[in-house]
Amino acid sequence: MSTIGQTHGRMTNGNADNELAYAAYVQELLGYGANLRALFEAADTNPECPLLSANAAALHLAFEGREGWDDAAPYLARMKQHRAGVTEREDLFCRAVLAWAAQDFRAALDLFSQIARDWPDDLVSIKWGQYHAFNLGDQAAMLHLGELAVQACRNTPYVHGLYAFALEQNHEIRAAEKEARHAVEIAIDDVWAQHAGAHVMETERRLSEGATWLGHCSHIWASKGTFIREHNWWHTALFHLALGEQDKVFDIFDTWLWGEWPEFPQEQIGAASLLWRLELNGLDAGSRWQPLVEQAQARSGDHIFPFHDLHYLFAISHADDPLCAEKHVANMHQKAQSCSGEAAIAWQKAGLPAAAGILAFARGEAGEAVHHLEQALPHLEKIGGSHAQRAIFHQTCEVARRRAAGQLAALGE
Repeated sequence: MSTIGQTHGRMTNGNADNELAYAAYVQELLGYGANLRALFEAADTNPECPLLSANAAALHLAFEGREGWDDAAPYLARMKQHRAGVTEREDLFCRAVLAWAAQDFRAALDLFSQIARDWPDDLVSIKWGQYHAFNLGDQAAMLHLGELAVQACRNTPYVHGLYAFALEQNHEIRAAEKEARHAVEIAIDDVWAQHAGAHVMETERRLSEGATWLGHCSHIWASKGTFIREHNWWHTALFHLALGEQDKVFDIFDTWLWGEWPEFPQEQIGAASLLWRLELNGLDAGSRWQPLVEQAQARSGDHIFPFHDLHYLFAISHADDPLCAEKHVANMHQKAQSCSGEAAIAWQKAGLPAAAGILAFARGEAGEAVHHLEQALPHLEKIGGSHAQRAIFHQTCEVARRRAAGQLAALGE
């Protein structure tokens, strides 16, 4: 079995300790390990090393909240201060992170993709490139990056997991399952491959098999980072919800999905997404909404991704003051008006009508909700998220249609 290399070539202003720290970081990043923060210590110990600073900044930006931008700032400053004499690959990586910090996500993807084309063994650039392609709804780019990775680093741990998920998002279901199973044969702890397999089984409505697949994998997640542990439990909960096993769903929420890191945007989104689905299924989430509402309200000024904002909105719609949700939508309008190009499509054609639909749905205005959500649905891929995650908008629209039909029928009686 191949091992994960350092995949960067010469490290400007680096030393043997930096090389070891970076190699450990690559392992943790690709394997969704719980010790990614060790990179910050390495970057702080050697502030003259621009590659370490750039990756430390990237980790903070990947928090996906405004704090991440604040925490990335000193690393970005160090990176810029010591960029003189960097290699071509390092320069491209630094430029990609700077574009990311400027929220020019397309430019960041293009730069990471350029690195991947020229140095396809640079798995860090491929991973971050797939991250941006995912958030931009660019499934073709995800797949291309995955193909480069397996061609350059075949049978390297975690590489086939990258490829498997990209295949699934491109609707190449059979190939995705084959790659996911191959990935866990190479590395049993490839949690991203486990996740890709779950997507396949959900797509094909292999519900019991999916619950079993993830159940057999779940003992591995305890040693992994917060995001993947909670996200794979979220997928597990979806299988149990579809199977009508409601008690298991609530138990997963209470045990695994909420409370470890409430300030983490991905924890907030996963929790909101599951409670939202429970409500669409006619189940009462009880007091579980309240702490999530408070966290979502604190995120109301972030406006980094429309996908996030829409989940915050559904949570905020459970606040005691209905004006909170209206204010959030008004802030989304301001953000959308400031966007251009690809971002404008995501915010204006998908984000804003979806927000109007969610707000109407929360008010009980079913017909109005359908009107707005139907405008958003054709453009939803642009807001990011997976097919499984975006299904919530289709499900909400369908529930709104049934309610609107019922309201019309009641008026006719």
